[in-house]
Amino acid sequence: MSPRDVHNENPDVPVSVQRVGVTGIRVPIQFIFFEDTQAIVVPTFDIFVDLPASQKGIHPSRNIEATVEIVSQHAYRLYYLEDLCAEIAEEQLKRHEYATEAEVQATADVVYPHKTPQTNIPTYEACTMTAKAIAYRKSEKAIGVRKWIGVTVSGITACPCAQEMLRDEVESELASKHKMGKGKAKQIAEEIPIGSHMQRSFGSVMVEVPPKFKINALELVDIVNRSMSSGTYELLKRPDEASVVKTALANPKFVEDAIRHMMKNVVDAFPDLPNDMELRFEQRNEECIHRHDLVAMETLTMGEAKYQIAKNG
Repeated sequence: MSPRDVHNENPDVPVSVQRVGVTGIRVPIQFIFFEDTQAIVVPTFDIFVDLPASQKGIHPSRNIEATVEIVSQHAYRLYYLEDLCAEIAEEQLKRHEYATEAEVQATADVVYPHKTPQTNIPTYEACTMTAKAIAYRKSEKAIGVRKWIGVTVSGITACPCAQEMLRDEVESELASKHKMGKGKAKQIAEEIPIGSHMQRSFGSVMVEVPPKFKINALELVDIVNRSMSSGTYELLKRPDEASVVKTALANPKFVEDAIRHMMKNVVDAFPDLPNDMELRFEQRNEECIHRHDLVAMETLTMGEAKYQIAKNG
């Protein structure tokens, strides 16, 4: 006699639960997602389904079984992480017959080849890659899927406000101490690099990907890097270090500026992305002269982003 399955019994309090699942599933996979660069990563999967009021609990082993089986089927094949999440999400609905929606998110640290900015020496840089998929029942036999791909990249932002105050002080000192005319002092202060306080910054962008549409994650990395004052590098020789600092000081940005530049860069990079696709942006600046950090966030559709940029550009 088989033991009764408590999961299928009626709960004491018959209330539905929106998301129930398993987090921290780690499975090694191999795929290509950065142009022709092959990478091996170990993503962490978080997998959820919804639970009706008539069901006491989910069958959590099904979450893990489906993940391991699908990843094993893709061993040594080349694919995109968001497509893998989509397949796992669809399989969750097939195995959890009581669920109407399944969500799968994968997060992985990825290391990719790069070159130093001035000396052009080969190096390796890292970013965090996040993929997400939501599968939902469109009808009794049809399943729909939405999927997203995103990255988080570290960089530098230089404070525009502090830099402008220092520039004013430089102008005043050139005029008073060196008997220089105000026009000449202003010209010199505008031409030489003026310091500011720097922040270690973390920019994130996540883009919804429509069916049959591919987004190169490396392009998202480039978008985030270009949206900050400067990127950061694991390896820097002295000319590279000077170049990074000079670049950052020449492009001072508030945390809000980074979000706006990310939005514009995504619109420019993916003009064919449908207007109803969701975009998510986040920028966090770790302050060096304050004890607090600054954060900016924005979630909108591609159409809304295009409209704002066209209207206010």
